[in-house]
Amino acid sequence: MMKKQKIAVLGPGSWGTALAQVLIDNGHEVRIWGNIPEQIDEINEKHTNTRHFKDVVLDENIKAYKELSEALDSVDAVLFVVPTKVTRLVAKQVAELLDHKVVVMHASKGLEPGTHERLSTILEEEIPEELRSDIVVVSGPSHAEETIVRDITLITAASKDLEVARYVQGIFSNNYFRLYTNSDVIGVETAGALKNIIAVGAGALHGMGYGDNAKSAVSTRGLAEITRLGVKLGADPLTYSGLSGVGDLIVTGTSIHSRNWRAGDALG
Repeated sequence: MMKKQKIAVLGPGSWGTALAQVLIDNGHEVRIWGNIPEQIDEINEKHTNTRHFKDVVLDENIKAYKELSEALDSVDAVLFVVPTKVTRLVAKQVAELLDHKVVVMHASKGLEPGTHERLSTILEEEIPEELRSDIVVVSGPSHAEETIVRDITLITAASKDLEVARYVQGIFSNNYFRLYTNSDVIGVETAGALKNIIAVGAGALHGMGYGDNAKSAVSTRGLAEITRLGVKLGADPLTYSGLSGVGDLIVTGTSIHSRNWRAGDALG
């Protein structure tokens, strides 16, 4: 077990909350920051986050903050789990408030609307190098609803700097939650973003009354397309047959927990 770290989790959505719980289980000091005051009060006073989890009681050591400056004070690491459309805005605020170097991680999946930039690129652009490590991408087949109840979950920590990826592996890994390190940031981020499109398609097929043959076909051919696009962008093709590729596509393209699958199903 590594020594206790102070970690700021930015974004008290379902995945941010689940990851905060993993970090608390590992003995770290966790501060979760959000911009909905009632939600922050609820986490602190009732130790629940009913907006995302109806029946889950959170560890009372998870402290929630309304002020970003307080959440960032003297932390060792910062985990971004905010929606892709506000990642750049929050990164700018973090850059203004940080007064020391931290490990920067993100666990959001998607590309920036409009620019289609990967999230690690945005964080690199907005947070000066002297204030951060190489960015670590935390991604893989994971439903927050299962992680929060400590169901077994395996995902990836990807960074150009494997030493930093190993640090992130160390703070998160325990008996139900395990991270594998990887240096293919482009592959892991494109896999996490693009599988959502295929998952919507798989859901739509189900909604239209098609069976497993069709779902399997769209998932497999979809993965082939994702891989070709990713390789063109500079990714390692093997990444797409790993946890963050085929693993994440299975979990997102086959489950009622998946919002993308449910959206496709409703459309179909």
